[in-house]
Amino acid sequence: MIIFGLFGKTGCGKTEILDELKKKYTVVDIEGCANNKGSILGDLYDLSSSTQEKFDTCLEEQKKIAESTGYCIVEFEGKKIGGRTKVTIPEPFSDLKCYNYNIVVNCPYECQIKRLLNWYRPKNESEKEILIDKFVDLKTVLSKPEKIELMDKIIDLIKKDEYYDAAILIEDGLYSEHYLRHIGKVKHDLIINNEDNLKSAEEISRYIDEILKKHGIKN
Repeated sequence: MIIFGLFGKTGCGKTEILDELKKKYTVVDIEGCANNKGSILGDLYDLSSSTQEKFDTCLEEQKKIAESTGYCIVEFEGKKIGGRTKVTIPEPFSDLKCYNYNIVVNCPYECQIKRLLNWYRPKNESEKEILIDKFVDLKTVLSKPEKIELMDKIIDLIKKDEYYDAAILIEDGLYSEHYLRHIGKVKHDLIINNEDNLKSAEEISRYIDEILKKHGIKN
């Protein structure tokens, strides 16, 4: 089974692109199975993360379909996905060595921050408290003094409704570090600068068609 991996920072539009690709290709949706957006804030507000059993069942069903078609597209998530409560991602999807073609999705920084704001900005005081509690909770599992200080700064900004500045700290202080750990370990077969999800999906589609044809796989 050929695995096409989608890589990129949180907020660069990977999930939106994957949703477009689902219309034509076999996709293994790790975030969908986990009911989680795949980041430390992935279970905010109305999301209730899947149990390990439910996650495993969903992923196995999608894996069987992928094996029957001979390929799949997967957004790489690492070995676990979730917030404080995580589920374990099985191989081959958790192992970088199993990814045959790696598609890197970049986007302008300002575009990324706007997406983060769109996802995580609370709509009311109740959601604001949930967001604050999330970072208070994160402080309890951090050991580095600079990370704990970062949490305090983010919490203070949220309390003052300064969400744009909070999003910048979240991206620069938390997300980028996680992303760079993985992306430096893989070869970049295709790099997309995503400013338009539909156009990016079309570009990736052309690339996938070319590779599937090379391997004699009919989509």
